[in-house]
Amino acid sequence: MIKKILPCLLLLAALSCGTSKQPTTLTLMSYNVGVFSKYEDNSMPGVAKLIDDNGAVLVGLNELDSCNRRHPAFQLKDLSELMGGWPYLYASAFPYAGGGYGNGVISKEEILKSYRVALPKGDGSEPRSLAVVETARCVFGALHLDHRSPAAALEQMRVVNDWFIGHYRGCDKPVFLCGDFNVTPDSDVIALAKTSWTLLSGTGNTHSTSNPRHCIDYIFSFRYAASVEVEDARVLTEGTASLSDHFPVLVKVRF
Repeated sequence: MIKKILPCLLLLAALSCGTSKQPTTLTLMSYNVGVFSKYEDNSMPGVAKLIDDNGAVLVGLNELDSCNRRHPAFQLKDLSELMGGWPYLYASAFPYAGGGYGNGVISKEEILKSYRVALPKGDGSEPRSLAVVETARCVFGALHLDHRSPAAALEQMRVVNDWFIGHYRGCDKPVFLCGDFNVTPDSDVIALAKTSWTLLSGTGNTHSTSNPRHCIDYIFSFRYAASVEVEDARVLTEGTASLSDHFPVLVKVRF
């Protein structure tokens, strides 16, 4: 009996190992959408089409309105419905005009865990937020750092680094962080980010769409989690200039 069972067990183990070694790819996007109304009355349909056309599976979004006087709708929910009901997480940064304003993540895959992390205002202009989701294949976070105070942005980045080290150091999945950091690649904020993160998206200009002069939007992978290889990294400039004042950033990774 043992002789009959052993080959079956070995076959199952081989099949299991073979499955675990199969590479997988993910297409990620970071986009400051400017409450979908920087240059158009409603750029949301164009953004939804852009996500679909580029095959993005996880998208980090900055500058989202939620049920306020400027935009009475819950913008992330509306985008989800345009995407056919994709799961999402909204993280309000602060109350605004009777509602909220913040960041979000939308995912083609099921969200298994989610976190909303408050980032300190410090001497900056506004408090900020971090939205984090975990799926079966990865962890993905979206943030928007302070735009007026480098010191405030630096402290917010410290909080982000500490949070991920506390929650996902040693994770066997890849861990990603994206968003509008409001600083250029040579800044102290990006230097601090690189102590825990590897830049995947490059340094192509992402702002503004009317006069592209600065790279301030990025996608990173966590140094203390599963590693990835970059297959493609681009700033999506074609056909996107009227959708927001930022260009979206796209990265395709393999692991």
